[in-house]
Amino acid sequence: MASFTVQTRSGDQVEVTGRDGATLLKAMRKAGVDEVVAQCGGGCACATCHVYVTLPAGVALPEIGAAEGRMLATSRHRTLASRLSCQLKLEPGLDRMHVVIAPDDGGDF
Repeated sequence: MASFTVQTRSGDQVEVTGRDGATLLKAMRKAGVDEVVAQCGGGCACATCHVYVTLPAGVALPEIGAAEGRMLATSRHRTLASRLSCQLKLEPGLDRMHVVIAPDDGGDF
């Protein structure tokens, strides 16, 4: 299980715990964080579940896949910390990460 903090666009902090293997998107939704649109339903076909991820020291995220990279390229707000929450699967090593919901690109996907 990974426990992490989600910061909403308004700056509120929500503590979330998700089971290993679940996506970050599913864990956030289950915890009541409804700011993440995920217009495609979590199928990596849009960038409306875009978040910024900061990990504890010494922890690395899995590499961004080609499809995720293409979708993130459509966002005006992409940074080095950008990930699609539908593509990031939880694991114990991601415990204590900090997730910030990225600004809305306007839903033109």
